[in-house]
Amino acid sequence: MLSPFRKLLPEQYKQEFFDEITRHNFIRSRNLARVLFFLNIFFLVFDIINYQEGLWDWDTLSGYSALFYLHLFLGLVISVFLLMSWVNRLKTDDQNLTRWHSFLGTYFSSFIIVFSSCISINDQLLHNQITVFILGSIIIAANNYIKPLISLITFAIAWVLFMIGISYLQTDLDVLKGNYINGTILMVFAWFLSYTLYKMKIQDFISQKTIQQKTKEVEEYNNDLIVTNNRLEESLQALDESQNVIFSLASALESKDTYTRGHSERVANYALQLAQALKLSVPEQQTVWRAAQLHDIGKIGIPDSILNKPGKLNNKEWEIMRSHPEMGETICSTLSFARDFLPLIRHHHERFDGTGYPDALRGETIPFLARIITVADAVDAITSQRSYRPSRTIDYALEELLKGKGSQFDPIIVQAFIELFNYS
Repeated sequence: MLSPFRKLLPEQYKQEFFDEITRHNFIRSRNLARVLFFLNIFFLVFDIINYQEGLWDWDTLSGYSALFYLHLFLGLVISVFLLMSWVNRLKTDDQNLTRWHSFLGTYFSSFIIVFSSCISINDQLLHNQITVFILGSIIIAANNYIKPLISLITFAIAWVLFMIGISYLQTDLDVLKGNYINGTILMVFAWFLSYTLYKMKIQDFISQKTIQQKTKEVEEYNNDLIVTNNRLEESLQALDESQNVIFSLASALESKDTYTRGHSERVANYALQLAQALKLSVPEQQTVWRAAQLHDIGKIGIPDSILNKPGKLNNKEWEIMRSHPEMGETICSTLSFARDFLPLIRHHHERFDGTGYPDALRGETIPFLARIITVADAVDAITSQRSYRPSRTIDYALEELLKGKGSQFDPIIVQAFIELFNYS
């Protein structure tokens, strides 16, 4: 069968993806082996107790004696595996992987699945249960990322072994029939779970690579402002096709500065909560949320030396910084999905008393949704850490809103925000 790897994963990412799941499987198998090692000690203690109670003896092979020997074998295999994993341990995150790492992870997963089927075969002589087979298969399917073909072969071998074993040892036909059905359903489910998780891992890996690539592109854009503007023209054509790309661009911009990372998302959440508290329509809630996500996108054209300056900006720098609302409006003006909220991006720094920028709008002439973003933006700016000051509490932020009520902020929106957070 064709692996989903061939269909979903670009060629340039194959080796890196294999290295990632090899490292993941090796570490998780080692951790699982440690847990099983100590559990197996308890199993052996119980086996000795069963021996002392006369449930089995050394001369006669029975279900309990076979269980003891199986536990001994499990302990030996786990000990060898732990020794090999220690010899080939990963000392650093960037250490080169070898075939041993891949082999040990795959070998341990396959062994646990097959061994759990052997335990359940032997259990037909004791309790007629297949619980261990179920647990072993599900744990490995969820714990490790196994290639679909390898997992199919492993589960098939375990299933065939299980069917032959219980057919030989189970004498109750009703129990045997139930175990046939349950064992088959289990194998199909376990393999499908393993296949699905493997495929999801590929999709997650590709998503991570896409985000990393976008971040790298944004960093390159800011190395030279002229080059940035030229590349921005090309990017805008792609941004018009998908909202997700422009949102990724905004997130990547913030990722350059640890102090503002996540700012737009938090502002969007505050704005959405305010819109809901003010009982705005669903379309209005969606509009204010989207505009808040992109309200600072214009800062992509602001030099890093100004964005990340720890001290106070001089007049020339402040003039450049104040241009970001207009620049954000220009960036989003070619995007069809953003045209409804361009005024919100442009006017989110206007003040209620008319002393804001870029157009010095006053009172009701400022778009209502822009006034919501102004309050949300101010709260997050106050409660977030900056390079030049520590973060403030939400109570401090609300006190600042009260001080700016009617001058910087719309009184109605300030009051709604205070009531929303139970501030008195």
